[in-house]
Amino acid sequence: MELQIDTSKTYKDIDGSRRICILQGGTRSGKSFSALQWILVRALSEPNQVISIVRKSFPSMRVSNMRDWVGILKGLDIWDEDRWSATEHIYTFDNGSMVEFMSIDSSEKRKGSARDYLFVDEINELSREDWFQLFIRTRKKSIIAYNPSFGTNNYIFTEIQTHPEADLYISTFIDNPYLEKQLVEEIERLKEINPEYYKIYGLGLPGNNVGTIFSINLIDNVPENAEFVAFGLDYGFTVDPTSLVAIWKRDKDLYIEELIYEKGMVTSDIAERLRDLEVGREEIWADSAEPRLNEELYRLGFNVKGVRKGKDSIKLGIDLMMQYRLTVTKQSTNIVKEFGEYVWMVDKNGNFENKPVDYSNHAIDAIRYVCMERLNAKKINAGQYSISIR
Repeated sequence: MELQIDTSKTYKDIDGSRRICILQGGTRSGKSFSALQWILVRALSEPNQVISIVRKSFPSMRVSNMRDWVGILKGLDIWDEDRWSATEHIYTFDNGSMVEFMSIDSSEKRKGSARDYLFVDEINELSREDWFQLFIRTRKKSIIAYNPSFGTNNYIFTEIQTHPEADLYISTFIDNPYLEKQLVEEIERLKEINPEYYKIYGLGLPGNNVGTIFSINLIDNVPENAEFVAFGLDYGFTVDPTSLVAIWKRDKDLYIEELIYEKGMVTSDIAERLRDLEVGREEIWADSAEPRLNEELYRLGFNVKGVRKGKDSIKLGIDLMMQYRLTVTKQSTNIVKEFGEYVWMVDKNGNFENKPVDYSNHAIDAIRYVCMERLNAKKINAGQYSISIR
């Protein structure tokens, strides 16, 4: 069967790339679509290949990559419903090649099994560890795609782009010959109404962080009349740091100081640092996902409590933090860096989603824990009633 597939410049870029193909580009540049076309050709021309298409969340996958995949195959009149497993999200070809669609919402999925080819769309939604676990299990080629709407300190710039077998290709809406004239005009309008957006979503170039969630002020020292609230503690080890923050409050001002931000710390290391910092019996609100660490530190004499998480706890914590003017001490360099890189997720059309990118948030999580437990009026007043009898 002869297939006629109309491709763009990006398809040819992928074809000529080495082990890592980096597709950096503006909105509607055809990055993802071209990657799916390339994957289809590999699946058809190379028997018994295992190909993974990955996004952070499956709902995002369903309305983007999966929809495009079905459209491409139907457009070529080769879609076969019997070859699609709706439960496993796998399409199998008659030559034994298979294309699986998967999300990274659990560590087990992330570790997964080996594959021949990998395509990660919107890779900025994934953590460094997510990428590493996928990459080391890919035998032939990995393709990543993203809009550069985040800080250049991100591992994508500092680690993937600098890999000796990586090729970077930048595409724009001009490289997509199938884009409707009306959409082209809308993107070009950004030149006048928002030059920074045009730089990122029009030209596909890194700009200032778009969608930064918080703005902060810097201060030399915490004011003496600020009231201490609590400590916040987020655990890490190999990839992520253990982060301890101290938080003070004065009216609508929240003052934040970095006390620990280190990798490789075990319980005894954390306890020793807490003693050096003379935290005493002050409250330390920590990640409830680590009950063993919390209990070990508690038995060593520290007032560590696991934060009570509920539905949408991340968004709740962000909302609580937004009720205050956030001020960070100048020596808290890692916290300042995190706030500069902590951004809202952006979909493939350049629209902000109502959730943050899971990246550069270790100290911010520690701050969020304190806000959720000590500055959440609903939780503080739970069980307290004002009763009036007439």
